[in-house]
Amino acid sequence: MNITYSQEKNFDAKTLLDFFTVSGNPDAKYEETLVEAINNAGTVVSAWDKDTNELAALITVVDDGKMTAYIRYLVVAPNYRGKGINDELIAQVKAKYENYPYLFAFAPDDFHASFFSKLGFNLLDGAKVLAR
Repeated sequence: MNITYSQEKNFDAKTLLDFFTVSGNPDAKYEETLVEAINNAGTVVSAWDKDTNELAALITVVDDGKMTAYIRYLVVAPNYRGKGINDELIAQVKAKYENYPYLFAFAPDDFHASFFSKLGFNLLDGAKVLAR
């Protein structure tokens, strides 16, 4: 396995939607809207298997340009999980946003909260996530 990383954002719709579908991410249902959202994110770091030309993983960050950044997606294809790729994606994001006072990660469940905790993120006491 030969993984390379890229910060380019011009994703082919089929590649991206197939990746989200195979990864079990429910946002694949948004199709072209998802592709536009990923391509418009403040930061995208993707991991590619150069042996197969497959998208192995990606992370996206939405930011305000100065103070606050939110990790929106951290998605790893099933056959690339457990290989440390997500650690490298997080490391690149942390390096890029090291001067920001706030870098947040959304954890939809206890598994993801534990994962982000192991990578140096802290659970915010009393924090609530609100949606419309």
